[in-house]
Amino acid sequence: MRLGSPYRCLLLLMNKFYKAFLTIVTCCAASTVFGQATGYNELVWSDEFEGEGLPNPTYWGYDLGTGQGGWGNNEVQSYTNETANVRRTGGKLVIEAIKQNGNWTSARIHTQGKYNFTYGRIEFRAKLPKGAGTWPALWMLGEDINTLGWPAAGEIDVMEHVGRDAGKIHATLHTPSSYGNSQNSGTILVNDYADTYHVYAAEWSADAFKFYVDDNLFYTYAPANKNSQTWPFNDPAFIIINLAMGGNFGSDPRYETGGKKNGIDPALNSVRFEVDYVRVYQQFRELELSGPTVVAPNAQNLSFKASKVSGATYTWQVPAGATITSGASTSEVKVNWGNTGGVVRVQMQLDGQQFVKEITVNTTQVPQGESFLIEDFNDLPTSQLSSSGGTFDFAQEEGALLVNYAVTNPNGLPQINYTLASPLNMTTHPVLAARIKTNNESGSVVLRIDLKDVAGNISGTSKVFTLMPLIDDGEFYTYYFDYSSIFGNGAGQINAAQVKEIRLLVDYGIYGTPGQDTFWIDNFSVLQQLPAVPNRPSHLHIAAHPNEAKISWQDNATNEAGFKIFRANSKAGAFTEIGSVAANVREFTVASAGQDEVVYKVQAFNNAGTSAYSNAASAADAPLGIRDAFDNPLVQVYPNPSSGNFTVQFPAGLLVQQVQLVDAIGRATRVQVHQGGPGELSVVPPPGMAAGLYFCRLTTRDAVIIKRILIH
Repeated sequence: MRLGSPYRCLLLLMNKFYKAFLTIVTCCAASTVFGQATGYNELVWSDEFEGEGLPNPTYWGYDLGTGQGGWGNNEVQSYTNETANVRRTGGKLVIEAIKQNGNWTSARIHTQGKYNFTYGRIEFRAKLPKGAGTWPALWMLGEDINTLGWPAAGEIDVMEHVGRDAGKIHATLHTPSSYGNSQNSGTILVNDYADTYHVYAAEWSADAFKFYVDDNLFYTYAPANKNSQTWPFNDPAFIIINLAMGGNFGSDPRYETGGKKNGIDPALNSVRFEVDYVRVYQQFRELELSGPTVVAPNAQNLSFKASKVSGATYTWQVPAGATITSGASTSEVKVNWGNTGGVVRVQMQLDGQQFVKEITVNTTQVPQGESFLIEDFNDLPTSQLSSSGGTFDFAQEEGALLVNYAVTNPNGLPQINYTLASPLNMTTHPVLAARIKTNNESGSVVLRIDLKDVAGNISGTSKVFTLMPLIDDGEFYTYYFDYSSIFGNGAGQINAAQVKEIRLLVDYGIYGTPGQDTFWIDNFSVLQQLPAVPNRPSHLHIAAHPNEAKISWQDNATNEAGFKIFRANSKAGAFTEIGSVAANVREFTVASAGQDEVVYKVQAFNNAGTSAYSNAASAADAPLGIRDAFDNPLVQVYPNPSSGNFTVQFPAGLLVQQVQLVDAIGRATRVQVHQGGPGELSVVPPPGMAAGLYFCRLTTRDAVIIKRILIH
């Protein structure tokens, strides 16, 4: 019998009726009936209290302190979440009330907000404390207690015991029509309550509550007129276990002092309440199967659980290479996995009917070595590719994936999705490498790579893999990104052990402009760490003069020690090193231009090694200054978008005479320009410049070059 609201200080004292009331419920207990209803045959939730330490936080929370007036019942204990008062040990939940310096501490745990149910059978197997002043309880409250209040939400006391009436077990319903010293109550005598574990249970249907001890039915509540006053029990309820000391119901008058409900045997210094398990059963409706859908190769002791139904028999099947190590004829099996994925299947027989359920389990790829190839696109992986937000055509061309796209709405997040054949474990290989090339003739090639895990989480915090600056010199360039900081369970983070998809955003968002173009993807791979060798130079350009040729390039690294320059008589010829320059130099002059067919390449180098070759260029290439160029790929603007100052990088041989910012309607804004290194200018917009899309206009001796930049 729960007296008063556990969440509201509502005390209705009916002491003058108490003795008569006990006589009534004791008489009711005389009509005990043996037997458990058989309708609740599926175990849907349980806590067996395995493990050590505090209760499982997935299931249980705590009420702490004293509440208002001892949780509305004048109890004397203070509730804690300390292991001295509440813990799992030896497969049992132990709640221990302890007296120190005359003050009692204990514990109250609940599943509110974590687990609740409507209708079914709940069982607690428990051994109760002994001693005057003890008041253990196994009970439930309506999940909407915080909105409806008590007793409108309903209270279901499956078991209450007070030490002053040793062995008398109470089951009680509190409703708006009867609460506090509720008349909806029954009792049964259990003499060995403190020495033996007993099963205290309640069966809850839409029509009645039935209360049992060891399957002995001792009280039924089934009001003929069910309404909100008599039956607030059609909504979910959560579970509570607590051990109170003293209080309106628990106090022993023989030991009370100062007019308080503090009657506890003074010889007691600690008392112990033990619960072996809590189980909830409901009527079997449909076979369910749970277990991991992604596992590591050769994973051990995997658990697969089917609906646990009384009277059912089970037959299991697992893929070749996997072995059932226990539970083959039960509702739960333990499995040692193999190297490949497959289907786990369970067949259940119940009352002449057969039920079947299966789940597909994927085995993760575990990268080996310093670098691990995910996809080389030597064949077109049609079944693994999908797209949305634009028109995308895929083809296989010379060992690479050729992508032709057309985008009309960049805000629709145009994207390509590559689904891995098996989930990838990137825990030890957090660096993704993407080898891509484009000419970016439209100026609309804008790319970003996200990862998606099996659970559907997508990487996307402020740190993202944006392929910027885009290398659009028409040859493959390898972009790298370390995802270590994006692995985890937070917003924008993903499960490193279960990466399932690579998402490539194309011409998207504020960076994009409607357009169409082409790019190629040679491969995706993962690495243990970012390469120590520098990235390759790009946008190599030759400016030929009668007696010399000036070679210039774009630097894409920060860790190079210098650059090596190579020459061959043709693109198919053997390249020979002809010179080198320091890291801060991005041009090289050849004394004699030679024939137009002579081809040059550049490599960056440091102590770790040399980069890949830059793109090839020859004196026969058209000089940059021959024609005007809108978004010329040899000129780069970064950062883009920019919150202020930005840098313009260009071949060192290009003679820039003027830099302007022009808005969308053609109005030019004067900017400050500072010379950086060779082929580099720092641009400073005026203070207070309005946010928006601008065109950075570079006037050279022979041409006007325009680059888009977003100021925010």
